[in-house]
Amino acid sequence: MKLSEHVDKIRNHIEAAFDKYLSRLGIGKNTQSEIDQVSSELRNERLRFEVILENQIGETGSYEVAREKLIDELTFTLFNRMAAVKVMEAGALFPPVLTKQPEHGDRSFGHKAWLEMNPHMRIEELEGIREYLYITFNELGDTLPLYSNTYPYALLPDAISLNEIIDAFNEVEKDAQIENDIWESDDILGWMYESYNNKKKKVHKDSGEKTEFNKVSLQSQVYTPQWVVKFLVENSLGKLYLEMYPNSEIRHRYKIANAPQIQERKPKPLHEVKVIDPACGSGNFLLYAFDFFYELYHDQIENYGADYDERDIPKLIIENNLHGIDLDDRAVQLSQLGLFIKAKKKRRNIGEFVFNVVSSDFFLPDYEEVEHIFNEGTTLDESQQELIADIWTDLQSAYKFGSLIRLDEKINAQLKVLESKQNKAQLDLFAVVEIEDYISFTTTFFNNLKTAVEQYAKANGVTFLMSKTRDAITFLELLTTEYDVAMANPPYTDTADFGPELKKYIENNYKKPYKFHTNLYATFIKRCYEMTGTDGKIAMIHPHTFMFIKTFEDVRKFMIEKGHIDVMVDFGLDRVNLFGPGILLDASFYVLSRGKSNKKGLYFNLTTNLQEKFKKDKFLEALSDYVSGISNDRVYSLEQDKLKVIKSWPFIYWISDEFRTKFGGEALGDKNKVLTGLMTGNNNKHLRFFWEVDPTNLSEHYPSDHKRWVGYQKGGPFVRWYGNNWVVVDYGNNGSKLATTDNKEFYFKKGISYSASGSKGVSFRQIENTYSFDKGGPCVFNVEQKMSDEYLLGFLNSKLCSYIVGCLNPTVNRQVGDLRRIPLAIPSNRENTEVSSLSKINVIIKNELCKFSLVEPNFNVSPYTHFALSHFNNRISLYLNYENYVLAQVLINEAIINEKIFEVYDLTEQDKAMVLAKEGESIGGLPVVEEALEAYLSETEGTKEFPLDAIRDFIKSLPTVEFTAEEREEIESGFPALYQNNNNLEEFCIRHQVNPINVWYWFKQSNVIPQQRMHTLAMEFLADMIREILMEDEDGIIPLVPNAGEKILLDRIEDKFREKGFSPAQYSSFDTVLGRPIHEYLNKFFFAELSDHLNLFMYLPKTPFIWHLSSGPEQGFDCYIIIYKWSRDKLMRLRSVFIEHRERSLANRQSDLSSNESAEAQNEKDRIFRQLKEIEAFKVKIDELLAEGYAPILDDGVGKNIAPLQEKGMIPYEVLNAGQLKKYLNADW
Repeated sequence: MKLSEHVDKIRNHIEAAFDKYLSRLGIGKNTQSEIDQVSSELRNERLRFEVILENQIGETGSYEVAREKLIDELTFTLFNRMAAVKVMEAGALFPPVLTKQPEHGDRSFGHKAWLEMNPHMRIEELEGIREYLYITFNELGDTLPLYSNTYPYALLPDAISLNEIIDAFNEVEKDAQIENDIWESDDILGWMYESYNNKKKKVHKDSGEKTEFNKVSLQSQVYTPQWVVKFLVENSLGKLYLEMYPNSEIRHRYKIANAPQIQERKPKPLHEVKVIDPACGSGNFLLYAFDFFYELYHDQIENYGADYDERDIPKLIIENNLHGIDLDDRAVQLSQLGLFIKAKKKRRNIGEFVFNVVSSDFFLPDYEEVEHIFNEGTTLDESQQELIADIWTDLQSAYKFGSLIRLDEKINAQLKVLESKQNKAQLDLFAVVEIEDYISFTTTFFNNLKTAVEQYAKANGVTFLMSKTRDAITFLELLTTEYDVAMANPPYTDTADFGPELKKYIENNYKKPYKFHTNLYATFIKRCYEMTGTDGKIAMIHPHTFMFIKTFEDVRKFMIEKGHIDVMVDFGLDRVNLFGPGILLDASFYVLSRGKSNKKGLYFNLTTNLQEKFKKDKFLEALSDYVSGISNDRVYSLEQDKLKVIKSWPFIYWISDEFRTKFGGEALGDKNKVLTGLMTGNNNKHLRFFWEVDPTNLSEHYPSDHKRWVGYQKGGPFVRWYGNNWVVVDYGNNGSKLATTDNKEFYFKKGISYSASGSKGVSFRQIENTYSFDKGGPCVFNVEQKMSDEYLLGFLNSKLCSYIVGCLNPTVNRQVGDLRRIPLAIPSNRENTEVSSLSKINVIIKNELCKFSLVEPNFNVSPYTHFALSHFNNRISLYLNYENYVLAQVLINEAIINEKIFEVYDLTEQDKAMVLAKEGESIGGLPVVEEALEAYLSETEGTKEFPLDAIRDFIKSLPTVEFTAEEREEIESGFPALYQNNNNLEEFCIRHQVNPINVWYWFKQSNVIPQQRMHTLAMEFLADMIREILMEDEDGIIPLVPNAGEKILLDRIEDKFREKGFSPAQYSSFDTVLGRPIHEYLNKFFFAELSDHLNLFMYLPKTPFIWHLSSGPEQGFDCYIIIYKWSRDKLMRLRSVFIEHRERSLANRQSDLSSNESAEAQNEKDRIFRQLKEIEAFKVKIDELLAEGYAPILDDGVGKNIAPLQEKGMIPYEVLNAGQLKKYLNADW
């Protein structure tokens, strides 16, 4: 089992045990029983938990939720206690308490020793295991409150359950899949904590709910790996230390980038250096900071004569240096446990100490209950009274927003106003008095605040409240302390996922004057900055979106204007060394100093040309090289002000100064338009694929014909030049039914569409004046006309443009703001003409190839029909050779365009090499085999429509190359998989770094036919033929089974083959092309394959235009129908004509066989019996549909019309997924 599976098992054991125990206390799932119904020995326990439950009901507003939270807290507390004991056992801090050994009679050493001192306990249940742990834990509680019997959630389940839990913990180290020294690992508690929450994370993710404050840790909790923690701690705290003590040995023992050579800050006593993690989780940063501080204290003692006693160091670190806050009580438990274990390892007999790591999960009463404490013996003005009430209200919200509460800001804001007055008044004694009065007020206020919290708890006289009160006071002190270093791996919740309460709080507190509300991690950047002093440092890891995306522009401006990037690691995606295989997250981690600096910032780029598994080692190598003065091409340094050259100040640190100047001129969006379009408000209702709707309602040009369904650019997969024109939108009445129609004055104009998201980058396509466009499929309009539309399209599809867009936003979701910032160089007339001509040819070629594809609006003919040769294989071979030839021409044109664009932008050779290193060489310009080149130039079939005149000289000038037999064999071995997913001609050539001319030539010689591509084309050919047959049929219903009133589909297909000029032999050979007999394919595979083939957008449904209706696997009745003729009347006809014919025929056959007793006849009678039963059930389903008012309307779309049939099991394949089915069944249109 994996560690996470062990954690799940242990958690389930503990939860079940405490659920059972609470029920014994009369605290049931839905109600509490009267206390007199609880056994007398359990009543004190019941009273203790009643108070906790009441407090949590006040917090959650629900008994059921409060009880669930109580079980959660009890479960995790025991989980933590036991896990920490296992860690302390492994560290030999005391003899084994939980780990059982055969030599001790399958008991732990501690349990055996305890029994020897208490022999009377041997007769108790499981030899008094529960009493033993109760006493042992309480002894630990003398130095660690978590183990004290007064701890709010201290509880042990019954002995049998407890023993099962102990055994479950002991199974971990015995598992062959778990490393032997698992409990000795520094971060085992952290990893267990992350695993512990996996179940709840999944539930929250699957729910699709917004993330409210109480779900933040579930939505975005990721554990920071130790090597990242070490880097950030050493390069923030370590750097700060070296700024005070530049000659310290610390600089030689740790990899600290840009370590200062001279003293840059005034030294302060080490015990006054304060570090905080405001979202500390299980304390990973604090745990390593403990180790690092320990080394710093030794350095102070040994090299600077500091008056510290080595024995006091652990206590000094925990009580003075380390601070942490988290919303999650259980995470704080782990953090405290980890620190305790660290301290215990350094000093075995360490006494009790006070942690400054606290949970903000406490509950306080309304201000009215404590107002008198603040007013007694004071004369407060109205503003001070309002401030106190406001801060108390904020403190009440601490359990929701944790360290994001800004008590210190509110108090200091008024002080800044008074100080501002003093500065203006200079010698105004009244201003001085005001400031002194205010400082006196704040001092009294904080004292009173502590008093109010303490008196509230004491008044209730409850241990639980007293404990939580201490948390509230510690929390208050932490929020009003100034820190030297703030470090965090904060939650990563996007504003779109905020619940309403969280959204309101963040926007009210972190939206002005700088916008830090776009993501919780951005909010924490601001909060870390606020919590540090004027020369403090911030060390963080989180997604790298802040570096580039427009919505984080204010975050960047704040960081660049008010801080200095000491070091930043642009790490990118790594599912091996960073956050694990299930987390797709491009990360950056960095150290930011407050205040301005003229020093260059240091950047490490791990995002390019590097497999994930090598990233960590490459980074550590680059760091080591830099510290050692060795050049490394992944290391960059940059004056921070240069980041301001590019609009919106993205962190583009790696380009040359010459390249950076390109961004200083005109940008694409300055005078041209890069626009997002409409939002439907309901895609299921308003969007269709063009084949779903009545062709007579399809608009060719809405301003002219005002037809309902207009072409709609929705982005889609990576396709350049032309394509993805599948979707139409209901634009009736000028789009009045749609949610928004932004920029509608640009609808139905010639332009350039593009796909904004995807790992391959942005791809641009020409669109005619027949389209509207989407938010996710924006368009570019060449308003200024300083170049032709075709030139602009060529530039946008160039490698240089791709590189620039990747610089401006290297995430998979590019925004219109990114494209608007693309620097635009104006070509000469010659350059404009040359690029335009090549772009135009590429568009025409892509358009022409679309005519062979069933899913394209301009589909015209199948390759099986167009290429008239005797054998189907030869037809497909001819088509694929033609396709490869013209696509090679597109790729050659692209290579020429790329060179022309480099010339237009006047790039240096160094910058050009930088672009190609990232984007790859143009495959159309790669070396070519001489005989392939000659064959390509002499080919006649492809050049009939697309002559090579304009590019012949370029092709002739290509460098030639010879391939060894082994090299060629390796390339040709990939031909059978050509055209499969992510393996079209271009991708194949990129993967093998081979010119497409070579591939065209070798593929043609090989006579290989990729089976998957041949099968797909055959399915499209057959679908087009069946569509034609169904449309020729009077009612569009054709049975697959005999004796249903009409000729079966299989016979009609054979007739259609003959009608189209195919011979009987060719028809017979079509089975081979399909890979199975046609009748089997029609009955079992066609409908599913067609449905899947028409699944072109991830979030739109599959929309087959041919449906397979079936009574079931016995094929009592099966037919195909065409959506264009389908209606309520046709369903009734299906029932009354086709099914009646089929049923009567089967009944007659059943009668004919009644006297035949042969085995064969008996088998047939059994089959007919099952078929008739199946038909009877099918008729009931039809009757139900009719009774429910089923009346399909073509323009309502396949999803809505097929959903009732799928729900009743009338089609043999689930076209809609469960979510789609539910939506369409409840559709209100």
